[in-house]
Amino acid sequence: MNAPTGADRSEGIPESPGLHAAAGAFSSSLVRFLQALTGLFGLELRETGAQALVLGLLGVAIIVAAVFAYLFLLLGVTMLVVGWLGGSWLAALFGLCVFHLLLAAILALILRGRATKPLFPGTREALRREAQRLS
Repeated sequence: MNAPTGADRSEGIPESPGLHAAAGAFSSSLVRFLQALTGLFGLELRETGAQALVLGLLGVAIIVAAVFAYLFLLLGVTMLVVGWLGGSWLAALFGLCVFHLLLAAILALILRGRATKPLFPGTREALRREAQRLS
């Protein structure tokens, strides 16, 4: 009996795509996945924009209060050195310093309380599902 030739053996087996075709399919799938992920991120960004704005404003308020506290502390130390504890301006400056430090601490506690809700839960869940699917 004659052995089948190479052309005869490959008729029943489908030809697998080449490396170029597989890389193209992978890159187009990756682009579609990233487009869907950025679309979800944009949707969640619009939904959580108010929360992000409040957190940002609280962060700025903390920085402003801390800067004022530092300035009043510097002024207080300067007046202390100049007057050697002999004037009422010192008490006022140190009082303002303590006030601004307390304000910064209160704003930090408010920020910490508001930052408990995680941002972008849908995007995180989608990334977790994709990581599980890929592993």
